[in-house]
Amino acid sequence: MRYLVTGANRGIGLELTRQLLARGDRVFAACRQPETATALQELAAEDGTRLKVVQLDVSDPASIAASYEVVAQQTDSLDVLINNAGVGAGNESLGTVTLETLLYTYKVNAAGPILVAQQYLDLLKAGEGKKIVNISTGISSIGDRDRGGMYSYTGSKAALNMHNKNLSLDVAPFGITAIVLDPGWVKTDMGGPNAWITPEESVSGILKVADGLTIEKSGKFFHYTGSEIPW
Repeated sequence: MRYLVTGANRGIGLELTRQLLARGDRVFAACRQPETATALQELAAEDGTRLKVVQLDVSDPASIAASYEVVAQQTDSLDVLINNAGVGAGNESLGTVTLETLLYTYKVNAAGPILVAQQYLDLLKAGEGKKIVNISTGISSIGDRDRGGMYSYTGSKAALNMHNKNLSLDVAPFGITAIVLDPGWVKTDMGGPNAWITPEESVSGILKVADGLTIEKSGKFFHYTGSEIPW
């Protein structure tokens, strides 16, 4: 299987790359600054045949287009796109919200994944797995939200959820499944040391959900354990 994973230089993205390589898949691991992605480059040094590190800034349309040219030279199809790249904005209590933070977080978390999916659509249409997994968060669920704050992060991910619903309807004629997925609260640079699960646990669940996807599940919102999350 051929995977494109964004935000692959650390945390969940890096662990996705590790686990996919371990089971024999081919991975295009994308990140903003490959030259400083030490752990990712070490993986590439160990297995340069199945791992290709690609420069990609999901907030920059020109970078998205350039990354596509690199990947398209290496393969004529992709089976799975995992839009993992994202940014946080802290707790961001009322009174500290700024337009700059709102717009930048939306640009990365909501606009980036749909622009990447759009750019790579022809490769996905030619694939066998034909899946798009957009990494969201459970705290973007409007129905489950029980406290304020975190305006930029939760709002941008809720927007991603809506983008994914639209995307799932548009790509259905091509047999492509598109979902949003909550990876859980993970011990990463973004999640912090007090999070509940390790990247290994989260990614194991993410891949299990992704492997089990069918077109009937397209457009839905899943937890990494496989349960469905309310909008």
